[in-house]
Amino acid sequence: MHPSFSLQIEKDCYQGEALLKRANRAPITNTESWIESVFSFLRDWLNNAEEVTAKTSGSTGQPKLIHLKKESMLASAKLTCDYFGLQPLDKALLCLSADYIAGKMMLVRAIERGLHLIAVSPQGCPLSGIHEKVKFAAMVPLQVERCIEEGCIDKTEQLLIGGAALTNRLLNSVQKSTTACYISYGMTETMSHVALRRLNGSLASLLYEGLTGIRFSLDHRGCLFINTAPLGIESVQTNDLCELQDEQHFKWLGRADFVINSGGIKIIPEQIELLLSNEVSYPFIIAGIPHPLLGEQAVMIIEAESNDLLAAQLLKKANEVCPQYHSPKQILFVPQLTYTSSGKIDRAKTSKMFSS
Repeated sequence: MHPSFSLQIEKDCYQGEALLKRANRAPITNTESWIESVFSFLRDWLNNAEEVTAKTSGSTGQPKLIHLKKESMLASAKLTCDYFGLQPLDKALLCLSADYIAGKMMLVRAIERGLHLIAVSPQGCPLSGIHEKVKFAAMVPLQVERCIEEGCIDKTEQLLIGGAALTNRLLNSVQKSTTACYISYGMTETMSHVALRRLNGSLASLLYEGLTGIRFSLDHRGCLFINTAPLGIESVQTNDLCELQDEQHFKWLGRADFVINSGGIKIIPEQIELLLSNEVSYPFIIAGIPHPLLGEQAVMIIEAESNDLLAAQLLKKANEVCPQYHSPKQILFVPQLTYTSSGKIDRAKTSKMFSS
């Protein structure tokens, strides 16, 4: 552990022996769960084991526990800290649950680089109570939206966004910010991100750039293969459809296992969702449901009360903005979409509502 690493939670600040003592204390029953999750991870990190367990998000299947080597997590943390130019004593913000890899890795980055890590509740607007500008923060899109609404997004110099797809509305909003905003690509198995894409400013790009030493290629399906040698872990074959510019840069298209084959037309739901994100103020997904002639038919499943007028408006707009034969043919309303334990829409379970 870097000697400069310090952790600030609410009014308390821990460093050195005080941090070790607090981390090794037995769980306190009246402590807020997000705080206890931070110290639970630190207890696991500071023990003699070579690995820690992490829970996958469940966005592409059942959530599961996997084992990650601490040495590999430190290697990942170093790559990220180097990329963002983080130095000992720099202030960083932890506003993600330490139950999942994104929160765990914020702690590991602070441990590796000797950061002053300010931990706040994952709920609400993470930057609202921050009085001094921080060098680095990581958030999910909903947190970013709240920070923009409250006018405090510029309290961090650099912002890493991940955990869910971005809407066009949010992409447009971050263009006005002086904060350098990035979207991440990665997964629990790769200890969060292995590639980053700048969203705003003069360095904005449609391409993801791999961290130092990470290399990419495509398999026969056009899905990304990640050479993770710098992390000291096995290479990863993904189901992510991508366009490869070179071995360090790629454009992400969507998940191969979500592709809708409608009468021979292959529709990537994530691409259609991005096109329609400005038009829909409710949570929704594009999914394929069985069709007697087409095999599958693209539909929009939306979390809202049934509304014929809204359905007609959305179908009309979809026909205007989507490529020919790619627009949803029905609008299906549900009281609530199905979500994973990490808050992502569970596409498979949501689609199954209409598969019979």
